[in-house]
Order: sequence, then C-alpha cells, then structure tokens
Amino acid sequence: MEILSLSAVLFTLSLIIITVSVFRRRSADDPDARVNLPPGSFGWPFIGESIEFLFGKPENFVGGRMNKYSPEIFKTHILGEKTAVICGPKGNKFVFSNEEKLFTVFRPHPMQKIFRSYKNTAAAPPIEVPQGDEVKSIRTPGFFKPDSLMKHIAKMDSVTQQQLLIHWQGREEVKVYPLSKTVTLTLACRFFMGIKNPDHIASMVNHFDDITLGMHSIILNFPGTLFYKANKAAAAVRKEIVKVIKERKAEMAAGGGGGEGKKDILSHMIVVTDPTGKYMSEAEIADKIMGLVVAGYSTVSTAMTFFVKYVGESPDVYKKVLSEHMEIANSKKPGELLNWEDLSKMKYSWDVMSEVMRLVPPLQGTFREALVDFTYAGYTIPKGWKVYWTVSTTNKNPKYFKDPEKFNPSRYEDGEVPVPYTNVPFGGGPRLCPGKEYARLAVLTFMHNVVKKYKWDVLYPNEKILGDMMPTPEKGLPIRLHRL
Repeated sequence: MEILSLSAVLFTLSLIIITVSVFRRRSADDPDARVNLPPGSFGWPFIGESIEFLFGKPENFVGGRMNKYSPEIFKTHILGEKTAVICGPKGNKFVFSNEEKLFTVFRPHPMQKIFRSYKNTAAAPPIEVPQGDEVKSIRTPGFFKPDSLMKHIAKMDSVTQQQLLIHWQGREEVKVYPLSKTVTLTLACRFFMGIKNPDHIASMVNHFDDITLGMHSIILNFPGTLFYKANKAAAAVRKEIVKVIKERKAEMAAGGGGGEGKKDILSHMIVVTDPTGKYMSEAEIADKIMGLVVAGYSTVSTAMTFFVKYVGESPDVYKKVLSEHMEIANSKKPGELLNWEDLSKMKYSWDVMSEVMRLVPPLQGTFREALVDFTYAGYTIPKGWKVYWTVSTTNKNPKYFKDPEKFNPSRYEDGEVPVPYTNVPFGGGPRLCPGKEYARLAVLTFMHNVVKKYKWDVLYPNEKILGDMMPTPEKGLPIRLHRL
C-alpha cells in the first residue's frame, strides 16, 4: 500500500512538472513575450483568471489589479482570450475614440455560440461580414434615434400602465423585479417585433434569465452548467421567434404587413439584404432579434428595479421625484398619455437614474479586438488581443466621486460635475449603446407611472444581491405599497 501511495504521489508530481514545463516553454516561444506587454497575470493554464472575473465583484477584480499592477492598464486572460484592461477616464476616452481604428467589437465566445447559432448550422460556410456591420441592419433605418422613438412613447406609457394594473393593482405587498422583467420584455416584444399580445413570449421570462446568465460563463456544455442552461433556453426562445417570423412573412406576402407592423425591426430584417444582395435566413434573424430582446430586457429591468430600491430608501429623493412627475401629470388631460415633451422635463429623474446606474451598472463592460499592434501608457497591446472596457474602473472610485458608495442624485446638481468619461453606463463613441435612448424612455416611463400612483417601503433593505455581471435581488425586492 505504501509503495502504491508513493507511486501515486510521484506520478502526480511528474504531471505537475511536465505541465509547468510545457506552459513555460510555450510562454517562452510566444511572440508576445518579445514586446513590452502591460503588467499583470494570465492566471492558470487554460482558464486564466476567468473564475475571479465571473464570480468576484467586478470592482474588486479590476480595482485590485489596478492597485497591484497599474492604474492605467493591466493584462489578464479571461473567457479564453489574452486581454488588456484599459482603465480610468483617459482609458475610457481612448477606447471610445479609436473604434474601427485600433480595434473593433468582439463578443465573448459564450455570446457567439448563443447568438450566432445560424453560423454553426449553415450548410455552406457563410460569407464573412465584419462584425461592425452586424448592427447596420438596425442602425441604418434609425430605429433607435429620438425622432423614431418618440412615436413609441405613448405605447410605452400604455403598456406600463397595463402591466402595473395587472400585477400591482389592489395588492399591499409585491415584488419589483418580476414586474420590471415583465414590463421590459413586453416592451421589447412590442418594439422589436411589433407583437401587441406577446403572452407566448412573456411566459418565457425564465428562459431569458438563463440566457442572460449564460452570456458571461465558462463554456461547459453539460447539464447543470450556466452555459448548458443558456443554450437550452436560447433554443426554446429561437423556436418561438422563428414562428413569429414565419407569421410575419405570410402577412407581408398577403399584403397584410402594413401599418405598425411593417415599421418594426423584425419586418426590416426580413427585407434587408447584405452587401452581396443576400437576405438573412430565418435562423439569423431569430438570433439577432433574440440578442436585441435580451439586451433590452436584462439591462433595463435592472435599472428599473434598483431605482425602486434606492428611491424607496431615500424619502427626500422620493419627494423631489414625485414633485417633478406630479407637475407633469397635472398638466395633462385625463387619460392623456406621455409624449416627448413630458420626458424632456424629467431632468431630476434622469439624475436619479444616472446615480442608480453608477451604483449598480446594468452593464459591466464590453470587449474589443485589437486590429493592429498599438501602444497605450507605454505598453504594447498586440494585434488579436482583446481589450476590455468596464465601468468598474471609475464609477465607484473616490478619486472621481465623493462618498462613492452613497446614493446621492443631488451630486449632479450641487456643482459636483463628474469628470468626463467617469460615469458612462452606456459606453461612448461610435459604439455608444444604440439602445441608450430606448432605455432612457423605458425607465422614465416606468418611473412616472410608479411614482404618481404609489409610495412604498423596501421590506428588506439589506437584501442580498446575487450575481456580479447581472445584479439580481435575492428575494425579488419585496416592497409594501401605499396608494396615493
């Protein structure tokens, strides 16, 4: 037995020595080792620092390495890629100013597999179109521009009122997070696909939750893993969207696709062609629509939920928000819905939302890919490396925000003007989130309808927040309602 135990120990030690030797030899042969790379660590072989990145607090992952290596830039290895994390307001400006010059958009491998299934199943290799062109089918017609969005404000108002009536009317205690998800999903289905009665998709909230979690996960595709659940959920959602696509095509072929339906993003995707004149397949349209719905669902519902939390815990802020919204409500005729002018008056309300998103960013960051070797802060980032931009380098940094953990919307009124590029929840530059204005209208409409009808108490002020990439209140944020 002792001989067997000794043999096992020696065998294990041999494997460790061989693995380390191979890893070091590969590192020595790596051409990247011959340039002045940013300081940092690639972590463990194969998995790098992905575990710490995905399951640690984002501000701790970034802040700790900024303190250890450099406040401007550090290297890491996350989600299967060598990555440079560029930090601080100067770093944010550098990233936003060099889109399609030094780097282009890059989607982590889990996202690629979830939202690009059409590329995996195509009978022939698809024509490669630059990733930057993928959103042109959305950007070109201006679906997210103010002059287009203002036509939908009344519908957003009506949908939000209806959902509040269904889920909160006559109840003393409710959970905020489930409602915010239902509202945002209903709005997304209406806006992106023109579905007036999205019950068959709204019933799939859990699927969208699984997809959201799986977008930032390690690719382990077996039962029980986040990625496996996300893949299954995406397949179910994709199947439903394909049904909607077929129905829309039939309506358009029969001449019944006019009016409101013909102006939505889905109908545009059906008729748009790529530079070669080829139409998108139903699978590709389904993946793109699913990506849009997920983006407009998870980030907006997070902002709505934490607005209710922070304002419910801040009576003075609630009074100022209520005053602003009641002034708007009292200026309108009975039953009259919100319009663009009304939302332009919600200046303090948007300060409140900006502070909410500073404390709980609905989006932690995004990736780019280096198109060429470039230098930043005296270090070289090689072509092909990934660049990660994140709000976590500035949004809670005491260097830029006094009492950074304190919820204080008045900081934007009291002369505490944030340093440029420090509070950028939607990114910036050419890659500024195309849905920023859509999100602003959705959250302000939600805020208006909640505040003018209710005052509320947060039942569990210290409720645990689950998830780091996508923050979620553990109990769904229960509140006690007081009808005004």
